[in-house]
Amino acid sequence: MRIYETMFIVNPELDDESREEMANRVKSWIEEKVKGTIRKFDRWGMRQLAFRVDKFYQGDYTVVLFDAEPSSLKALEEMYRITPEILKWMVFRREDIEKHPPATEKVEAASAESVNPEVSEAPDEASSLESKESGKDSEGESA
Repeated sequence: MRIYETMFIVNPELDDESREEMANRVKSWIEEKVKGTIRKFDRWGMRQLAFRVDKFYQGDYTVVLFDAEPSSLKALEEMYRITPEILKWMVFRREDIEKHPPATEKVEAASAESVNPEVSEAPDEASSLESKESGKDSEGESA
């Protein structure tokens, strides 16, 4: 299996329930028809489009990160094509995540934890630097 990410934009004229239902329909389509495993389902909501699409300047964005077989992606793209409520979509492979699996997330979490103790030590170092600098200033003034 490979890791893919898809982003799709839903018609903003639909009511909130319909847009939410459309996002959930894509999610269930990925799980059932594409036989994919969803890693992350992120609803961004209404956003300004970069350019006008049809007559719309805004759209409802959703981003989904999932695992799937390459041969099954055609079913997802076909669903996007035949659904008039979806204005734009994109599906692409996330090779960066495939090459560097969750170990990078653990490293980031560990580095975040190690940053906190350094932050608490930093004021002590800063105060010692300030006292050294003030000592130099006073020495420089007396000389």
